[in-house]
Amino acid sequence: MTSCQPLVSVWIPTYNRLSLLKRAVESVKKQTYKNIEIFIVDNGSTDGTVEYLKQLAGENENIRFHCFGENEGACRARNYAIQHSQGEYVTGLDDDDEFLPTRIADLVEAFEEKYAFVCSGYIWDYGQTQRPILNSDMIIDIDAQLNFNQASNQVLTRRARLIEAGLFDESVVSSQDWELWTRMILKFGAAKRISTPSYIVHTAHDKPRITDNQKNRSVGFQQFYDRYGHLMSKRNKKCFDFLVYYSSGQKVSLLTVFKYFTPPIAGKLLRAWLASLFPRLAKKRLERFRKVQK
Repeated sequence: MTSCQPLVSVWIPTYNRLSLLKRAVESVKKQTYKNIEIFIVDNGSTDGTVEYLKQLAGENENIRFHCFGENEGACRARNYAIQHSQGEYVTGLDDDDEFLPTRIADLVEAFEEKYAFVCSGYIWDYGQTQRPILNSDMIIDIDAQLNFNQASNQVLTRRARLIEAGLFDESVVSSQDWELWTRMILKFGAAKRISTPSYIVHTAHDKPRITDNQKNRSVGFQQFYDRYGHLMSKRNKKCFDFLVYYSSGQKVSLLTVFKYFTPPIAGKLLRAWLASLFPRLAKKRLERFRKVQK
């Protein structure tokens, strides 16, 4: 029955990744939670996506879409979907990722009004190997969120709250999710994370990802610091400085570990150090994990 279930809208921005988009959409259609609206925004695709969306919407009453004439960026696509969707609650899905079947049911059940939003652990999929990340229960206050993005890339919350918070900032070039979730926590209070990983981040495909752009990452980190650096404790700044250092591609030595060591990122530091110590082994390990999907 859907009559007692609040409507949840799922936004999906897409651009020239038709085969991946189909997998993402199917993962939402297979949710155990049934009262779902899917809102897809296309950023000017030329690979048959528009034709697919027309067919999809024609066959499914709960699927809506909008097409920009050119690529206006993922944040604008997300914001359009949020503003024009009808759900009481909203959550997002990147077109190259997928939901596990109980994701929306789990998040709706876990949501509490006193928290800004609810999120969950996720699964990093290398192609042949999967690794759960952030798979622990946590109340995310602003101090924890300033260490790094404790909420991952997707959350579930009331649509009205996202709009009141100002939606995704289209001027931020990377880490837009971290920036918005931080803004949400500052405005509405701490957030809640549940341990069950129910979102799969796929990295083995051959399509571009924004997180692969080193220049954008650096600019995005600086934008984040310009906004929230004044709120950071010494521990927060150590975490942040290491993220900036590591994302720039610099080698992590034992001296680096000592310089940036702080408990919230101890695991990240040690893994980065071992990868720098044994680069060939790390490369072969990653190659074993990955099986390129086309």
